[in-house]
Amino acid sequence: MGKIIDERILAGKRKINSSAFGICFLALWGILLYRQLILHQDIREYADIFLLTVGISIYVVVNNILQGFYYTYRSRSTQKKTLLIGALTGTIVFSTVQVLIMNYDLTNGKDVSKLILQAIIFLAVWIACQHALFKISEKQADKDIE
Repeated sequence: MGKIIDERILAGKRKINSSAFGICFLALWGILLYRQLILHQDIREYADIFLLTVGISIYVVVNNILQGFYYTYRSRSTQKKTLLIGALTGTIVFSTVQVLIMNYDLTNGKDVSKLILQAIIFLAVWIACQHALFKISEKQADKDIE
């Protein structure tokens, strides 16, 4: 029979591993930003890191949804607040990156209207995706309860 390990030790090890994963994940995004904004590398030069980072993100989100953990532990008002803050933050970051990478001329009305339209579409898609993911996760959590 195997050695019995105290639950506190297991919980402590999980917490350490979880925080290490978070630090590594943020470091990957930092590396991507450094290569894009400082080194001005072509995406082909760091596509492997980008795909790994996106793959990890998708893996985490999908598993949280399948387990019914995606926003299900929050009240409705907190869910809406979190969804809106995330959507607005994502839209601001998306628009900023668009301005920096696509070299929009912010004095040109056509470029500004194009940027605003892209931001509105991004915001709508973000909110729709988050809402769909929440509904799927909520359905899974309800199914597990029954």
